[in-house]
Amino acid sequence: MVDNFSELIKFSPYGGQLILEEVKGTTDGNLNPENNVNTVIGQDRDMYAYIPKSGCPHAKQTAVFMVLRNDGSKESAEKLVAELQLAQASEKYHFILLLPNPVEEGWNYKLENSKDDDVAFLVRCFAALPKSKGGVAGFNGMIYYLGTDPESSAMASALALHSPLDAAAVMVGNFPADYQMDEGKGAQQTVWVYENNTQAIDYFNRVNKAIETEETPDYRIYEDQDNRCVRTFVSVKGLNAETVDKAWDAMFSSCRRWRNDTFGIYQPRIDFEKEGFVKHVNDTSLGDNNGFVHTWYEYVPAELKNSEKKLPLVIYFHGINCIALYGAEQSGWAALAKRDGFIAVFPDPCIEERWNVWDDRRLPSDMDYIMALIEHLKRTYPIDETRIYASGFSMGSMMTNAITISYPEVFAGGVALNGPNQGYLMTMDASKKGLLMFRPNSVLKDMEPDGTEKSPTSLLAEKKKEEYDYRMPFVQFAGLLDNVGFDPKRLFPIRDALSNQWIATIDIWKKFDHIAIKEMYSDAYASGLIGDENVRFAERFLDQYWYSEDSHDDLYHFITAERMPHAVDLIEVEYGWNIVRNYRREKDGSLIKEEI
Repeated sequence: MVDNFSELIKFSPYGGQLILEEVKGTTDGNLNPENNVNTVIGQDRDMYAYIPKSGCPHAKQTAVFMVLRNDGSKESAEKLVAELQLAQASEKYHFILLLPNPVEEGWNYKLENSKDDDVAFLVRCFAALPKSKGGVAGFNGMIYYLGTDPESSAMASALALHSPLDAAAVMVGNFPADYQMDEGKGAQQTVWVYENNTQAIDYFNRVNKAIETEETPDYRIYEDQDNRCVRTFVSVKGLNAETVDKAWDAMFSSCRRWRNDTFGIYQPRIDFEKEGFVKHVNDTSLGDNNGFVHTWYEYVPAELKNSEKKLPLVIYFHGINCIALYGAEQSGWAALAKRDGFIAVFPDPCIEERWNVWDDRRLPSDMDYIMALIEHLKRTYPIDETRIYASGFSMGSMMTNAITISYPEVFAGGVALNGPNQGYLMTMDASKKGLLMFRPNSVLKDMEPDGTEKSPTSLLAEKKKEEYDYRMPFVQFAGLLDNVGFDPKRLFPIRDALSNQWIATIDIWKKFDHIAIKEMYSDAYASGLIGDENVRFAERFLDQYWYSEDSHDDLYHFITAERMPHAVDLIEVEYGWNIVRNYRREKDGSLIKEEI
């Protein structure tokens, strides 16, 4: 798959050149929310890098292709780039090409303690990108490896076995006679075997639970029937430029390994052009914020493009320092829209890849923007105005909380993932310290406090609630391992309101939905909470919900996920959708529930 849809926005002063980059032994893997890697200190090393002159997308949409060879010379790097046409592939697929250099005695594929840890070195190669001379970074769920000879194939294999999160997909040939694969972590691994390496084929098919599903003139495909992104490709045509291009088209460019479980979960990439996404880039037509420029993407399933039937609408808000197309791939909302027949829209914020959840008027208003966007969508498509829903992750979860509580007449429900109701609970000034951690040079840096005690979001929400007693179906997810946020008081198990920020968010929605606010702490569950109902599902999720005192409806769900850091699992989005989709918002503000 060639992505001709994403905007190319990252360019290097060394674009189109093979350059030598330092990889310090102390390179830090704390790069950015959702893009960190775990680094270990080692020797100072180096690598060759090629960044496409044609440019790369946003870092979280950019792949990194690490090509290993058992020779550290520049001549060997140049020869390999020429023979495999790697520069041409980089320009075509817009990936960052890295050629890490082994030490003089070659790769430490046996992971001997007396030698430098090459698994750790390869992880540091990725971590070095943001501060490199090339200055272009990639995404930690799209780090791909190619071993070009027996020794480097063994090294790529050792990395996949022992640090699977750092190898979204690998491509290997035969191994040296002295290398035997151990069990490693036993994690699933998407892989392409380009020579008759029966050891690799048998191992990866076993851990992938893969069966043969397809045979082409160039390769055979084995797939896990539970997750068809987990695949073993087997080719006996050896390694050449044509094979590498086929592997990029069929394997590397079609999957991500999201860091949302111990060994991550594979999800398919979206071919935005093929699926018919509609892009609005730097669009001034909405008319809000004095003609502010906006970017958003609309997805209408092909079979609904000419439909006159009223369609539900879901708006998904991505996290801080991310972009809309990343959010589309992360969330899975487009696949649900295709399955269930609704429109999904993925907007970018007004400025700085960060939502103005407080609706602070010293900044462009994302609330005004989204309301104008909804009006545009209603003019453009047959939107069912009673079935408009919000969803988001991280700061997009905060936006979901903020916009549904302050515009309850518009929304019929919310599905929020890993972010509390910050825009209601705090002012922008109170949140500024945390915000600057994620973007130190933000326009917020020199902004003087305005002295307000409540955010405009909370004031508007209270005003709307006084005017009409709205209710809001709301599903809030949180990862038990998630320690990312503006406030460290978000860890589990929850013991009391003072030590955990989630309690304030839960209580806001309980009050809103007429649910009794009472002590709810319990050691019976890893969350530290106990609900009116406590339901486990999909092995690692716990849905705790409470009933409204008057309607006895389960309007608020707080769902925790074991082994979940700051990330999204598609199971969460589908589960939340299956709850809120049953509600509609009538013109008088009332909420109607009907099982769909």
